[in-house]
Formats: sequence, C-alpha cells, structure tokens
Amino acid sequence: MQALDRKIYLKKMDLDRALELYLSRLREAGFFQPRTEKIKVSEALDRVLARAVFALRSVPHYNSAAVDGIAVRSSDTVQASKHAPKRLDREHFAIVNTGQPMPEGFDAVIMIEDVHFLEDGSVEIFEPVPTFHNVRTIGEDIVEYDMLFCRYHRLAPQDLSLLLAAGVFEVEVVKKPECVVVPTGDEIVDPSSELKEGSIPETNSILVKAFLEKLGASVKVHDPLGDDPTKLASTLQELLPTCDLVLFIGGSSAGQKDYIYRVLEKHGEVLVHGLSIRPGKPTILAIVEKKPVIGLPGFPASCFTVLERVVKPVLQAWYHPSESNEDFLEAEVATRIFSSVGDDEFVRVMLAKVKDRYVCVPLKRGAATMSSLTKMDGTIVVPKGQEVIDEGKKVQVLLTASKKRIDNTVLFVGSNDPLIDRLSDLLVERGLNLSVVNVGSLGGVRAIAKSYAHLAGIHLFDSESETYNLPFLRKMLKDFVLVKFAKRLQGLVVQKGNPKSIKSLHDLARKDVKFVNRQKASGTRILLDHYLSKFGIDPRQISGYDEEELTHTAVALKVKRNLADVGLAVSYVAQLMDLDFVPLCWEEYDLLVLPEFLKDERFGIILDVMTSSDFKNVVSGCSGYDISDLGRVIEEVESR
Repeated sequence: MQALDRKIYLKKMDLDRALELYLSRLREAGFFQPRTEKIKVSEALDRVLARAVFALRSVPHYNSAAVDGIAVRSSDTVQASKHAPKRLDREHFAIVNTGQPMPEGFDAVIMIEDVHFLEDGSVEIFEPVPTFHNVRTIGEDIVEYDMLFCRYHRLAPQDLSLLLAAGVFEVEVVKKPECVVVPTGDEIVDPSSELKEGSIPETNSILVKAFLEKLGASVKVHDPLGDDPTKLASTLQELLPTCDLVLFIGGSSAGQKDYIYRVLEKHGEVLVHGLSIRPGKPTILAIVEKKPVIGLPGFPASCFTVLERVVKPVLQAWYHPSESNEDFLEAEVATRIFSSVGDDEFVRVMLAKVKDRYVCVPLKRGAATMSSLTKMDGTIVVPKGQEVIDEGKKVQVLLTASKKRIDNTVLFVGSNDPLIDRLSDLLVERGLNLSVVNVGSLGGVRAIAKSYAHLAGIHLFDSESETYNLPFLRKMLKDFVLVKFAKRLQGLVVQKGNPKSIKSLHDLARKDVKFVNRQKASGTRILLDHYLSKFGIDPRQISGYDEEELTHTAVALKVKRNLADVGLAVSYVAQLMDLDFVPLCWEEYDLLVLPEFLKDERFGIILDVMTSSDFKNVVSGCSGYDISDLGRVIEEVESR
C-alpha cells in the first residue's frame, strides 16, 4: 500500500461537542423514534414502557381486615372504656383474620389481643373504634384509572407486581435495539486457541456485548473479520437491514490496515474521526442508512472508555431514562414523620431540589403498600426509640434514583386533579420528571410558603368575594405567582342511573343516602362546607361526612363500588368511572408557583407543554374542563 493511501484524522473533536453533534444528527435521522411491541407483564422486567399505563382495577379491590380480631359496627362500640367495658353478643361481632373480606354490615375491626372472650360466647371491648378502624379499604393503595407509570419508565420487579395487582397483564414497551458487534483484524484469534507470536486474543467482543446488554440492548457477535475492505463493506450492507446499531472493534485508527473509516465514508457519513481523549482517541462516529455505526478502538481500555462516554449515551437516548444511583444525600423533611418507638422504620420518600437544598416528602407507608416502592427516590430510617422526625430536620437519604434525576425533578403538591397526571406524562417527553403529592389546596399553599415545593395545585373558594384563590393568597403570602390552569365542573358523582334520585346537596341529609367526603384542607372540602352553610345543612345530618378520601378518583370509586351513594368530585372522574353526574358549579383550579422558580428554564418547559396542542388534545377528551384562560401568569410582589 502506498503512503498516499494512508488515512489521516480529519480533525480530532472534543468529546462533548462530538457527542452533541452525533446525538443531534441521529435525532434528525429519526433513529430515536420509539419502535414498540406488546409483551406480557410477566416478561417485562427491566423493559421500558412506550406509553403511560393506567390501573384497570383498584388495589385492594375489596374491604378487608387489616389484623386478626373481631369485625364490629363502629356505632356499637360507643362509650366502651377500660373502666366500663362494653359487652357484644354474637350477633354484634364476627371473628376475622388478616386479609379476610369484611362481613356485610360491619365497618371496623378490633385486634384480637384487645378483646376479652366470655364463656357465653359474647365478648367485652374496652374502647370505641371509628369507622374503618383496622380495615384495609377498597382502593386504599391504587384506584382504577390512576396512572401507574409514565412512558419511558423502566419496569422494576415491584412494578410488575403492582401492574398485575391493578389488572394490567400486557404492556407496550420500547423494542430493544438490535446491536451487532464485529471484531476486526488479521491478528485477532479465539482466546481459547494456542497463541502464536503476533496473535492477539479477541476479548473485546465479550466486553462490548455484556456492556450493551446491561444497557438493555439485544446483542449478536459476528464472526471476526480480517483486514479486508471489501469484506468489511459487504458485511456492513448485510447487517444494516436487520439491526439498529453496528459496532466495529479495531481498524478505526489511521494505519495502513485501518479500513473502517474508508468503508463508512463510502457508504454513509462520517461525523467524527478522532476524539480529544486518552484513552479512546481512534474513534469513528458515522451514520449509514440513518443508523449509527461506530468504530471502536482495539485497545481494551480505549474501547471501554468509548463505550462509557459515547455508546452509553446513545442507548440511553433510545430509552429516554435516567441513570440509577445508590448513594446518600442530605435532605430536609417537608412534613413531620411519626413512627413507632419500638422498631427501626424505613420510610420511602420522594426527593427534589427546591431552591438551594434538597427536600424529601414521605410516601404512603404500610407493609401492604406497593405504589410507594415504584415512586420512591430513596429511603430514610427512623431509628428505634425515636417517635418523630420534625419538619425541617435534615436527614440522610439512601438513594434509589440518580442524583441527576432528582435534580431535574419538579415537585408538585396541593390539590388533586386528574389532568396533572396527564401533564406529567407529556413532560417526560421533554425530559422533566414531575413528582405529585396530594395534600389539599391549603397544604399546597403552605408548602410554597415554606419553599418545600416548586408548584402547587389550588382551588380555594372565598365566600365573601365568591372568587377563587387570589383572596386567600393575598392574606397568606407576601409574594406569589399564580398561573391560570383550568376551570372545572364540580358536582355530585352518583351511581349509574342515579337510583337514589339525588338532585342537589339537600339530598345529602337524607337518611337513605351515604356520602363520601374529601379530606380537610382540600379545596373541594372548603367548597362543600361553604354550600352546606349557605343552604343551612348541618354536616352532622350527613351520613359519611367524616369518611375522607384524598383524590377525586377515590371518591368516585367508593360510589361505583356501592360503598357510598354520592360524593363531591369533578365531572371527569364520573366520565372515567361511567357514573352519573349532577353539576354543582364551575371552579377555578390554578397553579401556585414558587416565585424563584419563575425564572427556572423548567418552568418555561412546563408552560410550553401546558399550552401545547398535545395537552389541549388531551383536555378535549376529558369532560368538564374549560382551558380558555390556560397559561396566563398573575404575579404579585409586596412593595418594599
């Protein structure tokens, strides 16, 4: 071969610039457009979802005893005390075991060790118990139609369990990228063969194959090829129609027998030939027939460096995930945590960086809860002997999510609305993770006031002005930013066909009507109490007024399952659950924004997605929403 045939590097490029260029051109070529397939949940471990998944049934799907003991009617336990035990005959209790369905007519369970059994078959109890005491209620963990996972979520073992429990048996996932590894070089030989002088055992292919498989790729290793440009070219043409990524090992430098550059230049576009890194300089990044083809250096250390720094980001972009990271991080507790003093307790938490420090929010607790396992970013330990961790205390969190993901998380607290989940799904497409915590409107205002969240959903009705949100905010906050979100129709969710003929709030006081309420401090509860006062309805006359749920879907579920006749919720959940709806009023559900977050680029992304045609198309399929004022920003700052 003549000296003129020798290929010199076009131009070495900085790694960051090279990777940015390569990923950008692959996006333009449509390489990262998801290709999908449907598979059984039982076969979906570590697979990446192609679209959001929603629960098809509630978890649990029936009311059950949470402990061994006796099922009772809570009303029968009134006035029981240690000094004056109350006797219940056999008609007023039933023996139950943990997990057993609650017997009809009973609404609470007393632990077996708190019961005194008498010889005549009756029992004595020593304290009153409230409704649903020691009862695991229907939908306590997951309510049907709740979104379980956003698109591009990688399924962990606990996720598969939750999917099956929620009635999901098949999921649509992103197809694994089909990768082919092609070792090259006249000098390479099988590692198990007898080595001669000048021969090199071919070990890089097992390194590359294992590395790619760990990232979720399907990998085949081609038989080694010698330094023959014709054979290299024909092999490339044979492989491209059936694979997504080709990696040549060796032949990527500028020597006389380094033919990979010439082959790729002839059949496609070489974007990079040479990186300004050591080890790893002799690297080729090319696109052939809209697919990535990478020339890896032959030296093992160089090869591994390029796998880590170039190939890994390419495959991560295919799946849209964030890296996992197990490490400790110091965070401030956003709400007081109570615990039993008798044991170490591991509390699962969400994490986000708000202003200049990390904030952790406890998730649902309990041995039977699965959803918090899939949502947690880490775990904190409440040690034995400590009863409480106070709000604002700094704790060490053992991470289960990467710090990068946590840093990019936007924490949303406050009032519940089904559209927020749909918004969070669209935000994933833009690289944002929205963590949602339902604590009611007043809880959301409080979180923003203490800088424990980036955003809060609120719908606070002021009875004096008969307007929403602004009167409350002007009383509670010095400075605030409010973004208009949606007007939504609130009303009475009733069973299909409205068998009780419920037409207004006055019907809630009927003795034959069972109501299910929202939690204190929620905007819906404030709205209800306003109307009850206005119409002169005594809450004590309403059966079920003290039975609370945290979300609109949970209220609708109780109605659908005949555990209540009526509940106050938004129109959309009636549509979801195929229930009837009696309109009450339109209300304004808005987003309260941490003032410092207004200048954050992530807020710009949220505002952009909120006002996009994609989100508006989502809303158009949901009954009872008016988004004509969506995205308008109201900012009020106290004059200094």
